[in-house]
Amino acid sequence: MKAIDRGENLTILADKTQTLRSQAQEFKKQRTQIQRKMWYQNMKIKLVVLGILLFLVLIIWLSVCHGFDCTN
Repeated sequence: MKAIDRGENLTILADKTQTLRSQAQEFKKQRTQIQRKMWYQNMKIKLVVLGILLFLVLIIWLSVCHGFDCTN
């Protein structure tokens, strides 16, 4: 009788192990997706800030030089 109980317990334990392994793989997949999404979002913010800075530098350049020719 104890051997049957142990066999059932081992089956339950194996099922729980497989479930936990599947959940871990799904967690890893979701983590990777979120990391990529956050990286792209971070890059977009950096590119927008860079664009604004370049635009401000261009405006300052044009106002100081009175156009694109800064030789005078």
